[in-house]
This record gives sequence, structure tokens and C-alpha cells, in this order.
Amino acid sequence: MMAKRSATPEASAPQGTRPGHAELRQFIKSWQAGRDMGKHLTAIEYVPARQASYGPLPEGLDKRLTQMLRSRGFGSLYTHQSDAIEHALAGRNAVVVTPTASGKSLCYNLPVLDALFRGKSALYLFPTKALSQDQTSELNELIKLTPGSDASWEAQVYDGDTPPDVRRRIRQHGRLIITNPDMLHAALLPHHDKWASFFKNLAYIVVDELHTYRGVFGSHVANVLRRLRRICAHYGVNPTFVSTSATIANPRELATNLTGLPFELVDNNGAPACERYVCFLNPPILNVEQMRRQSALSVAGRITRDLLKRDCGVIVFARSRQSVEILVHKLKERLARDRDAGNLADRVSSYRGGYLPELRRSIEKGLRDGFIKGVISTNALELGIDIGSLDVCILAGYPGTIASTWQQIGRAGRQGGTSLAVIVASDDPVDQFIINHPEYFLGRSPEEARIDPTNLLIAVEHLKCACFELAWIDGEAYSDMTATDTTEALEFLASQMGIVQRSGNRWTWCAQTYPAAEINLRNIAEENFVVIDLSAKTPNVLAEVDFESAHLTLYPNAVYQVSGEPYRVERLDYEARRAYVRRSNDGYYTTAMHYVAVRMLDTFREREARAAKIGFGEVCITQRFVGYKKIKFGTGENVGYGELNLPELDLHTMAYWLELPTKRFDSPGPATDPTASPDGWPRTIHGLGQVLKTAASLKLMCDPRDLALCIGSVSQDQWLTEGFQGLTIRDSDGLEHSLTAEATPTVGPVLFDPHVFLYDRYPGGVGFGEGLFDHHDAFLALARELVEGCPCKSGCPSCVGPPDLALRPIKADVAQLLARLTDPPHPKGRGGGA
Repeated sequence: MMAKRSATPEASAPQGTRPGHAELRQFIKSWQAGRDMGKHLTAIEYVPARQASYGPLPEGLDKRLTQMLRSRGFGSLYTHQSDAIEHALAGRNAVVVTPTASGKSLCYNLPVLDALFRGKSALYLFPTKALSQDQTSELNELIKLTPGSDASWEAQVYDGDTPPDVRRRIRQHGRLIITNPDMLHAALLPHHDKWASFFKNLAYIVVDELHTYRGVFGSHVANVLRRLRRICAHYGVNPTFVSTSATIANPRELATNLTGLPFELVDNNGAPACERYVCFLNPPILNVEQMRRQSALSVAGRITRDLLKRDCGVIVFARSRQSVEILVHKLKERLARDRDAGNLADRVSSYRGGYLPELRRSIEKGLRDGFIKGVISTNALELGIDIGSLDVCILAGYPGTIASTWQQIGRAGRQGGTSLAVIVASDDPVDQFIINHPEYFLGRSPEEARIDPTNLLIAVEHLKCACFELAWIDGEAYSDMTATDTTEALEFLASQMGIVQRSGNRWTWCAQTYPAAEINLRNIAEENFVVIDLSAKTPNVLAEVDFESAHLTLYPNAVYQVSGEPYRVERLDYEARRAYVRRSNDGYYTTAMHYVAVRMLDTFREREARAAKIGFGEVCITQRFVGYKKIKFGTGENVGYGELNLPELDLHTMAYWLELPTKRFDSPGPATDPTASPDGWPRTIHGLGQVLKTAASLKLMCDPRDLALCIGSVSQDQWLTEGFQGLTIRDSDGLEHSLTAEATPTVGPVLFDPHVFLYDRYPGGVGFGEGLFDHHDAFLALARELVEGCPCKSGCPSCVGPPDLALRPIKADVAQLLARLTDPPHPKGRGGGA
């Protein structure tokens, strides 16, 4: 039954709405009445329109700017714009937190233009190249409207795509520099002497999309910004920071942690907003026995087709690049066959990372111009790139965090009227929890963004860079380190590595190496794989794929998709980082099969936990690639397999683990006796791992993709994995073993003393593993609640995984095992734990 959390007024069209809005209201009305997909809604949340609230034009703003604003009909600003500009003009650092399309860019652009009248300069930092290009165009349009501006005001992008001759001109004459943290780290700071004129006049540093700087990436950027402040001090300036962010729980704290400076928080949003309907949709069950639902992609595609034919602009967010390509391929194919769809098949596009810049920019232009009516995207369009007027946002799967969900929802409804957002759940357990408990989503504040700039490994790497940039003086402290700790670190770099030297009270860089080149802020391998299309007469570059993703998408005989067009990989030159592809009409796509093994490097904390042991520490995760599946377009049918032979990938990170000592589980029953049912024990542990990962994501309020699961026997070096024929066990050599393998005197039963590892998917970790150790009891209790509260009988994708009809169901066994792990121990019971 639909749970309407708030009054949802019947959608009715006001006079003068543009084409598509009336159709959209009729569509919403039909769902409210329970027709079509409306009968699968679990909730509709109505968000009423919001009126604008205004503040005065700041008195300190240059009169030429106020003249320009008034001439264009702006006698006032939104309240948040007015307050943010007041702070900036007074030299107070400010972080602005308001929804998408609320005019945040004016909060920093007006103070910057004011500074240009006084001969100053400004540095803009954006997290992506696409956003840099988009914001540069907007800023230059504003400059053209400003009386008294000249050619030296031109905002210029300085990134990896900037030609060498243009770079020289920007270094010599640029006053408005648009770049990203990576270029600031590797190009501007190490060569600050070539930018002396720019730095001497630096008045403002703009950090846009602040919420993206979290985890290891954010910790690196925090150190880069501290190095930037040190360079500024060298040139005698103390620039003001203006930051903007999507709604997160701790924006002021994050801004302070990133820069080491105090901030004023501006969150009094004055921008108007159209009314919005947010629908929670759980696809229909197709397989009652296995509780499998229609795929979120299929449902999203169906809704998108319907709304495009109603003249609505639609954006669909999918969870992966492959999902984007599958959906756009299917959507174009069906629209092309639909006689009533006109040329809509040509007005649908995909958008994701890996596309060449020219293709991305043409898609962005098509969206702004209105030619592209539907776009299927990864979260690459979640940030503030101008994508014109869209009416509907469809999320094909829960994005993973509350903050990202609202950010994506805000990408539609920019032009007033009515907008619709539809969250379509997948079979993923977190999706199912959110869709069946919309009050959890609607009642929670967004997540916190966490960084650790004091991480010793990261801080020392940037200390090297800082020493390269400017000589270090005794008694000078780096970042959040004490002066004593800084000196000790420098002494280590001098005595053990020979890369710095001391002369009097100064430390200088003495190595031939270039330290910034050895630090990748995003922890991604430097060398992307280039995809070369052999279909044309002259081979041409089709796309670029990052190093890690290439192992999952560009192996020999893989089907790689671009804008919905499939290409088969004919040859992979791994050493040269090149994949040669040709157009494919095979009618299927491929998905890689891989598994991980864990090597425990160091145990930081451990303790007994009833019938189990838990620990937290440093691990090395080895990812091994063993094969791929061929999946038929349209039906999703598995039509074949292939083997893979690619190099392994290692990740050093932090993990929480739950160890289940075999000797403690000797009472009858598959859930508690590894020897009574050899295949039941591994399957039960696998089901336990699935629900623990779900509970961990909910407990930590993190994106499920930030955590990964690995189950295995450390003592036997055996690891559970999905094999060609389902669940299997692989050893250190990658060989498969049956779950029903006979126990041996030397090895014992399969999965002897199994470990369930939940590890951070970021090098070095960002604190998830330690958080699970600290909150072990609460998150295991949540896991038990998820299993016992799931309405399925034998297990399903939403709890312990779908049942195998040929084998004994494991849901009851997992529930029994969780009871052993959460109930207070019996003083005289068997296997009692601590």
C-alpha cells in the first residue's frame, strides 16, 4: 500500500505553462490514482513550491557592478547571495550551502569581479574539467556585461587539455585562472615562481562543489590547499576563500578541515523552487520463488519512453557506466521502432566519464539548446554543469547517499512549473530498505563528509612537495603537524631517503626527482587505456578508460559500449595501454568475473565478541580476474562464458573483520556446524556477509560502493566467489573447489575459521573499518533486524541473497547464526564466546 507521507495535492496545470508540463501533470495524476506504474509506488512526497526571499545589493560592491545588475533588472539579490557577498567583501571566508540551481555562482563571481576593478586576481578550483569549462563560459558572459572590464579579465582554463602556447600566455597575463586541484598540485605550486605576478595579487580562492572533496581525495586536497596558503604567504597575500557545497551535514567543518581556516556558514537559501513530486517506486516481482523484481533499468527505460513522448525533458541517473550504455542502447532501439516517437531516438544521448572532451561538450550543448530531450548519465552530471531545462529526474537505483540523491533530484525542474523525481529501487538490499522505509530517507539529514588531512602517509608526501616549492625553516610547522614532528619528518627524509638536506636552519630539496609527479590525488593510475576504433578506414581514438576500470571493460573479446553502440575488443595491448575495437552486432554485452583475496598486514585492535572474534587493521586486497559472461541484450539471458588472464591489482587499505572460529560452532544444524553440511556452511556465511554489508552501509550512512566484502578462510587461503556455475571457492592459485569438497586431516572442511572482511575501497582507508569495529554490536543488531523483518520466506536479493531452488534455503540459518552473534552468551552453553 502506498504510504503518502504528506498531502499530495492533485496535479493541475496553471495557465501559460510550456508544452510538456500539462502532460506531466496528467502523468502524475494517473500515478496518484494508482494506474500503470503508480500501483508500485510505496510513497509520494509532495514538496511545495518555494517563493524567493531577497536581500539588498551589498553597499561595498563596486558601483559599476551594481549599475550592471540594476540595468538587468536586479535591484536585489537572493538572501544567501547577499549574505555571502557581504562576508567575502569583508574578507571573511564563507561556505554557501544551498540546493542545485539556486544561483551559488554569483556568490563568488561578484566579489571576484569587484576585486578585478582593484587590479587583483582570483583562482577557481573545480573538481572536474567539464565543470571548469561550463563555469568559464558563464563567467566570461558576465564579464562581457560588466562596464569597465577589459581583455585582461578573461577567465581562462588551465588544465591538462590546455595547449602549451596558451599555457605560457596564461602564466604571464592571466588574472582569472580556472583549474582543478590536480593541476594546482602538479603544475602551479611547484612552479609558483612563473606565476609570481598572479600570486602577488591573489585576492580570492573559489572552491566549488566542496562536498566532493571527501575521503582520501579530500585529504590530499586539504594538504594541497595548505601548500597553496604557504605560497600565498611567501608572496605576502592572504586571500579569502569562498566555497559552495551541496547539502551535507557538516559543510563548515569540512571547509575548515580542507583549508585550516575558520568559515562563515551561509545556508539561508533565498532562491525560488518549483513544486516537486518525489515518488518511491518498487518494481513488480517477476519471480515469486526467488523474490526477483523487474530491473530498475527496465522500469526506468519504460517511464522515460512514456515521458519523452509526452514532450518532457528527462534525465536518468544510472549506477554504472555499463548500465548507462545498456539503457541508452535499449531506449534508442525501442524509440526507433515506435511510429509515434518521431525523431526522439536521435534526441536521446548518454553521458559518462571516459568520453572524449569533444563528445561531452557536444552533449552538454545539445542539452542547453534543447535538442537533446533525454539523457542517461552516471553521477557525472550530478555536479552543477548547465544542462538546460529538464522536467523529470529518474534514479535507476538508489545513488548510495541521501546527499547525492537530493543533488540528482535537483537537476530537474529548473524552469518553474512542476517537476517529477522517481527513485526506482533495484534488488540491492540498501535500495529495498530505502524504498520500503521512505521515512528513513525523508527523515534523515544528509551524511557528513569526512577527511583526515593529518594522515601521516599523506601529510609526509605533501611535506616533500612543500619542501620542493620553498625551503623549510627550522621551527616551521607543516599543516596540522607540530614543529617537532615536522622536523623529525624532515630528518627522516634527509637521513633515510636522501631527498632533502639541511643548511643552517634551512631545509632544501636536493633530489633529482619531482615529488608532485609521484602523488596522484585521486589514487588512480596515471596511464589511462586508449580505445581505438578499427571500424573506420582510418583508426581513430574512441574513448579513454581509467586503469582500474579497463580490467573490467577492455579485456579481449569484451563488448565495450559508447553512446549505446557496442564494440568488441579484438586486441588488448596491456603494456602500451591500448585496446583495439570494432563495431559488434553480436547482440550481447559482457560482464567481467573477478574475486578478491585478503592478506592481513597489521592488526590494530581486536577483541572477543560473543561467539566470534572481531578485528580492525591494515590489509592488502588482491583482485583477480578469472572470466566473463555474455549477456543478451533485451532479455538479460546468459549466453556464454570466456576466460581471462589479466594481471592482478593490489589495494592497501583498512578493514573490519568478523572471525567465526570453527570449534565454537559445533552444535547441530547447517548454520552452526561446518561439518554437518559442507555446502550449507559456506552458503550461510555468504548470506551473512551480504546482510552485514547492507547493515554497515546503513549504520555508517555511506555509499554502499565505498565498502567492499570479502569472505574466506585466512588459514587455508580459500575465498568465496561467484564462479561460472554460481557460488564456489577459489584458492591462492585461482583454482576452483566445490563447496562440498571432502574435509582432509591437513586442511579441514572448506572455510575453516572463516573471516568476513568489510574493507574501505580507498587506498589507506577513510575510517569505515574502524567505525564498524567501534559500533559492532549496533550494526550486527541492525543486520539481524533486516533478516528477521524481510517478508520473504527463503531468502531474497533484499536480505541474504536469492535462494537456489536446488539447495536448502539459508535464510533461517543466517537468522540463527545472527542470533548466536547478538544474543547474550549463556554461562554454561556450548560455543559461548566472550
